[in-house]
This record gives sequence, C-alpha cells and structure tokens, in this order.
Amino acid sequence: MQALLIAALLVGTCAPSSTTTTPTPSTPVSLSVAATPTAVVTQSAVPTSTFAVDASAAWPAVLYEGEGFIVSQRTESAMKEVARPCGPVTGLEARPAGLLATCRTTSDSAELRLISIPDGRVTVLASGTRASWPADVSPDGRSVAAFRAGECVPGPPVCQTRAVLIDVASNIEREIIPSGYPLGATLEWNALGLTLFQPECAEAGCAGPGDRSGTFVWDGSAFKKWSDLRFVAKSGDWTLLERLTSFGVEPRTVVVRGPQGEKALSTGHALAISATGEALVWIPGTGLLIRFSPDGRVLWQAQFDGAVVKMVGADAFLAASPDNKLVLYDLKRMLRFAPATPILYVVAGVAR
Repeated sequence: MQALLIAALLVGTCAPSSTTTTPTPSTPVSLSVAATPTAVVTQSAVPTSTFAVDASAAWPAVLYEGEGFIVSQRTESAMKEVARPCGPVTGLEARPAGLLATCRTTSDSAELRLISIPDGRVTVLASGTRASWPADVSPDGRSVAAFRAGECVPGPPVCQTRAVLIDVASNIEREIIPSGYPLGATLEWNALGLTLFQPECAEAGCAGPGDRSGTFVWDGSAFKKWSDLRFVAKSGDWTLLERLTSFGVEPRTVVVRGPQGEKALSTGHALAISATGEALVWIPGTGLLIRFSPDGRVLWQAQFDGAVVKMVGADAFLAASPDNKLVLYDLKRMLRFAPATPILYVVAGVAR
C-alpha cells in the first residue's frame, strides 16, 4: 500500500520513482505486453554497458527483509534482527519516516507499523486497513493514508473501498476518498505532497478517462486534479511522468516536463530524473536501461536480464531475475549482487 537501475556513466543525481510493484515469491515475474516496446529514438550508435559481478564489493544499499514476524537488516557481510512489528509481515517499504511494515491479519485486513531506523522502535500506525491496497506514512511520521472497507451495496459482487487520512497521535481519521470503486488507485507522499493516482483501468474494471483518472493532489480538503499523467519524480525544474492506461498493461510512455515544455521520450517505465533533466527508463521486452537527455537523445544504455522491482535511492535497484530471484544492482559501479542466500521478496532498501 510502499523510496535502482542506473549506470557507471551517469551524470548528476536522480530523483527516483517511489512507486513500486513487488512480485510475490509464489508467482513468477511476468509482464503483459500489448506490443514489443521500442524506444522513440535509435540507440544503435550508443555502446551497451553490462553489469559485472564482484563478490568482494560492498553493497550499494542496506536491505531490510520481512519473514514471518521478524524484520532483519541485511548487508553483504551480516544479518541481524531489527524489530518484530507484527505478523506475518507481508509488505515493507523504506520511507523518510522509517520502514513502513504491513502485516496481514485476515484475507482482506492488515495492520500498519512504522519501524524507526536504526533503533528498531515500533509505532502503531493503523489497524483494519485493506490488506491488498497500498498505504503510506507522511515524511514526519504523523499521518497515514490508507484504504479501508467501504459500503456493501446490493448488486455488485464485491464491497466498496474508501480512503482515510489518520492522525497517528490521536487516532482520529477523516475520509479523503468516499466509498466507491477506486480500482488500481495508489496513495503516496511525494514531491507534490499527498498524491492519489487513479489509472483508467485495473484488473477488475475501469474508472474511465477524463476527470475520473490521473494524478490528484490533496489540498487539505479535497484531491484536486493535477494531470492526466502519472507523476513519478521531480528534480529541480524537471518532472518525470508516465502515460499509462493500467499498471498491468504495456506499453507505457515516459514523458519529461521542464523549461522546454513537455516531451515524450520513449515507451517504457520511468525510474528517475536528474536535476539537469536526464531521465532513466527501463524498457520491458528489450532488457534495456536507457538514460535520455531532455531532448530525447540516448546518453547511455545498459543490458540486464529481469524486471525492475524497485529503486533504492538514485544509484541502485532491485530486480527479479528470469528464475524469479531478487538481484541487487549498483548503477554507479555497474555491479550486480546475487547472494548465495536469496534476497526475500518482502524487502526494502536504504541507499548507503
């Protein structure tokens, strides 16, 4: 309901995407591709970099893994228990306030806990949230945005869903999305503030285009439409966006917005953007990571096998390999790390 792929020749610092999708261990990673995505521009003149393996190198990030009731810290040299927030832990995200842990209590209900780093102190955030829906905690740790069960009206086979904003200290909550069917919606705090993204469609149906879908920003009293596109990241004068119909359908289109206006760069998934407007894009189906200039030129590209799971800061990412294992990639040193003990899928990373 919860802050990777970059390269050795990157210039500047990127703001990474904070929205991720984590495959489950029981389900092989797969992509629904309507057509083989190709970049808008030709990359043939740009050399293709590859990732090397160096078992003696330090990882670019500290990982936190949830297994059962335990959350552990993991590095290249050690693993130690950090906290027992609740259980079983089914979701873990690194946020500015700490680690956001989701623990499923029933098939459709969950508890949210905040784990302080590095001391491992656990704060109760909320109970009774929708287990399969996203949630987020504010950067100061004082508020939580989450989905709860809504009304069960006659006719539809499933009950409705609503979203609430919860004050952690007082446990007082207010409804921010009324009871309905916000299919595929996400809630997160990012550079815009508390943000809702509603795709046009999800697996169970479609909200539709126009005012019903797009990116919405909370103004203290209501969500106001910000763009038809999905906000990904912002750095300086540059904003990284995606045009998509549904999270589960390819292709998406990566768009950069800046002083020069708005430009569609390529099909693919938008990952990060630098203060100079250079955008990092992963193109499923081609196995390519590409860095584009704001005018659409290919500055760098790298080949890797797998699917991007989540960014870890601006210079590292986690990816699912073809055999469904998690691999850590370092984009500055162009290294990949596949530990002998597999990385768990309930994982969060904090860049070093």
